[in-house]
Amino acid sequence: MNDVTPAPALTQREVLLHALYEAAELEHNLMCTYLYAAASLRDGEREGLGVEEAATVRRWRQVLLGVAIEEMGHLAAVWNITSGLGGSPRFGRTNFPLDPGYLPASVVVKLAPFNADTLQHFVFLERPHGSTEPEGRGFAYERSYVRGGTSGARLTPMGVNYDTVGDFYAALGEGLRALVAHCGEANAFDGDRALQLSPEEVNLPGARHVVCLKTALAAFAAIVEQGEGAPRDSVGSHYQKFLGIRAELQALTERNPAFAPAFPAATNPVLRRP
Repeated sequence: MNDVTPAPALTQREVLLHALYEAAELEHNLMCTYLYAAASLRDGEREGLGVEEAATVRRWRQVLLGVAIEEMGHLAAVWNITSGLGGSPRFGRTNFPLDPGYLPASVVVKLAPFNADTLQHFVFLERPHGSTEPEGRGFAYERSYVRGGTSGARLTPMGVNYDTVGDFYAALGEGLRALVAHCGEANAFDGDRALQLSPEEVNLPGARHVVCLKTALAAFAAIVEQGEGAPRDSVGSHYQKFLGIRAELQALTERNPAFAPAFPAATNPVLRRP
């Protein structure tokens, strides 16, 4: 695993907003990886699956689509926190394949078809802090680097380092606490509430107004509990869902070594050469 230095305190508003933009892009890209894997799955017996295999693969597709929708909720929560702080939500994302530096070296995000290695990659991405789960084969970082350097405070925001996505959100939470302690809650959360997403516009769990430190920290906690970095025994978390699929995949493969639940689609497909 890549050695990761502790993230600096995200105490300045501009630095914190820069980190929230990265969180939005990360959630957006993770959503795309799950959708791509779901789209690569075969559909029923007409595509070479047995009866039990077809039913199981259909259920896996629904799980992956459900996780992707929950990532949309995480994205909405990050947007609302950003807006609550008076910033403009980040809607864009970097195209695949991601160039080195957009994320920490140990956080690899690729579009890849569903298979045992891709599934292990998903387990690794969603692992809780302290987990010993390995990265999936073919997803190891290609270049070791440390973002931001160690030369002290900088005027321009730069990417920070973190080992897991849960660690990243923990650093964001600490940054929010420090910002509120420095300038006061009313000054920190001075965004127009009307500019945030709510259940009236979209049916996503993350679409809840963020108006103070308590609501912002609750949004971060909900993201971690449901998805990236959830506690090991968190029932219904993305981590547990992927562990469940992994166990089923291993069982079906033992019964039928030729079991191929997905088409051999391309990894990081592009319409033009990068």
